[in-house]
Amino acid sequence: MTTIPNTASPTLGRAQARTDYPPGNLLFDYAATASALWFLIGLFLDGWAHNHDKVDNTFFTPWHMVLYSGYGAVGLLMVLTQFRNVTRGYTFARSLPRGYWLALVGVIIFGAAGAADFAWHSAFGFEEDLEALLSPSHLALAVGGFLFLTGPIRAAWYRRQQKTSWREMLPLIGALLGIMSLLTFFTQYASVGGNLIQLTGRRPGNNGELDTIGIVSFVVYTIILLGVTLIATRRWRFPVGAFALMYGVNMLLMTWLTVRHPAQYLLVIPALAVGLLVDVLLRRWHPLIDNPNSLRILAFIMPFLLSLAYLAGLSILGYSIFNRGLWWKVHMWLGVPFTAGMAGYLLSFVMVPPALPLDN
Repeated sequence: MTTIPNTASPTLGRAQARTDYPPGNLLFDYAATASALWFLIGLFLDGWAHNHDKVDNTFFTPWHMVLYSGYGAVGLLMVLTQFRNVTRGYTFARSLPRGYWLALVGVIIFGAAGAADFAWHSAFGFEEDLEALLSPSHLALAVGGFLFLTGPIRAAWYRRQQKTSWREMLPLIGALLGIMSLLTFFTQYASVGGNLIQLTGRRPGNNGELDTIGIVSFVVYTIILLGVTLIATRRWRFPVGAFALMYGVNMLLMTWLTVRHPAQYLLVIPALAVGLLVDVLLRRWHPLIDNPNSLRILAFIMPFLLSLAYLAGLSILGYSIFNRGLWWKVHMWLGVPFTAGMAGYLLSFVMVPPALPLDN
């Protein structure tokens, strides 16, 4: 009697385990970026409400509703995609498109930090002014937000083929704008925005504190924008207008947080102009990694020109609002942009250090 071999797989009826990642696609990138930016809008709404005394001592506010619903959209996208791909046989740690696993970790961290934030408020009360930016529970929320905001960036970094059209690059550009804005939001105590209108009008008697705020603000703000720019250009080539969009929208958001006069929105123009100049120079000098001299020139002129153009705009607004321009003298209004430029120049050596000498 002939024995028929049993060819049935022991995994029959179950999905075959897979060790690769599910393929990513542009639609998923758009969904991840859109939901993360929804969260970011809620963050800025909440910040605006705090800066304009629109909140009270309660956790349940309209601003928190936008913030946490955006987080919910991110979490739903990641969790449902994770569950679906696990059922298709992908391993738990590789059930999201490559680059998005840390986004899921960020969702978990943010959820835990949100619960901790509620408990923190109950135990220690609600934060006031700068306390809201430095509260441990809020910083934990920022870590979670950072991880899921960077999901599209990591996903694009891992892909070999890179396209440069607006349609293909828009999720990446939106994610870079999100990171830029998250960083400037949590450093708004030292960031260019509506508060610097104080540098115009009548010179105060004791101006040392305002001088310090102005100096630190220009250096910190421009270096954050430059840092994101250098990281992005290390890997990708962008369509013209990408950095003008990122700089302009970020400046708009930071101005809106603490705006004192509607004319201050005109200060978005210097950011747009400098961003467009960066776009043009990057098209000419790409790839920067192979042109260290061009890299160092860009790293100096971007913070220098953005600071100088913003100060010029402030002076014009000061005349229109207070009949007095910038009260900083030439030592300050030229020295501060130069300081910001030198900080950028030094940052370029982190990206591309000088070549080591060859052995004799």
